[in-house]
Amino acid sequence: MDFQEIKKELTENNPHSFLETVFENEQDENSPIIFSHTLEEQFEQAIQYLASDDTISLDDLSNWKESGFLVVAQTIDGDYIAGTNEQTFVIPVSLYKADIESYQLKLPDFFIAYTNKTIISSILPKEP
Repeated sequence: MDFQEIKKELTENNPHSFLETVFENEQDENSPIIFSHTLEEQFEQAIQYLASDDTISLDDLSNWKESGFLVVAQTIDGDYIAGTNEQTFVIPVSLYKADIESYQLKLPDFFIAYTNKTIISSILPKEP
């Protein structure tokens, strides 16, 4: 997927617009990253199922949503990629708060950097 092109096509720079623009482009069948409209609901269910003091809570999610937080993708290993208007987060499938990776990049810039292999992550697949 050409994230440079997606960035050019964006009319608004927020997670919802990013996800809609991604869906207007063809997804690579062999990509380790899967974009989906249903991830937000799945993410909320995982939060409820894995609830503990060390994991993301529904209150955390509610607070993040005030900043435009949206889960936009999932890795083939089940980890989540989410963003706000200003940041991108890589959230492990375990939902442990201490393991969340935060990047000061908007979603299109994050995916451009990831495909260029300039993102250092202990969670994401090494080969984009």
